[in-house]
Amino acid sequence: MTADRMARQQGPGVSEVLEGLKTVAECIRDIQKEKTEQVRIQMAAYVDVERIHAKRDVLLDYLDRSFDERKENFRQLFERLDSAIATNNPQLTGAVLESVLKLADSSPFKALGDVSATREVLSQKGKEWQF
Repeated sequence: MTADRMARQQGPGVSEVLEGLKTVAECIRDIQKEKTEQVRIQMAAYVDVERIHAKRDVLLDYLDRSFDERKENFRQLFERLDSAIATNNPQLTGAVLESVLKLADSSPFKALGDVSATREVLSQKGKEWQF
């Protein structure tokens, strides 16, 4: 039997085993990198979801307060309207009805656009403000 044939029968050489171990080590390193990246993505998603929840809570609180304020404003205006009608005061009746129409025409959602635009302008980096 020749030495070459004996080497083939004995199995892989040391260099082939070392190369296989290097490949396994690289695979384990890649798997660990991917697990780390998955954790990073999960944490970023968690932070984003919490940020969305916080914004939602602020928005809902704003809307609650805004609609409560509108409700109170309407209540007061209708009290004044009743008083103007009861005292037969057409000028006051007209003025109160105009106020009711203006309040009804306005929307708390318009104010949200103003708040959002203001926040965007204020968050611009490098912008100088002069007071």
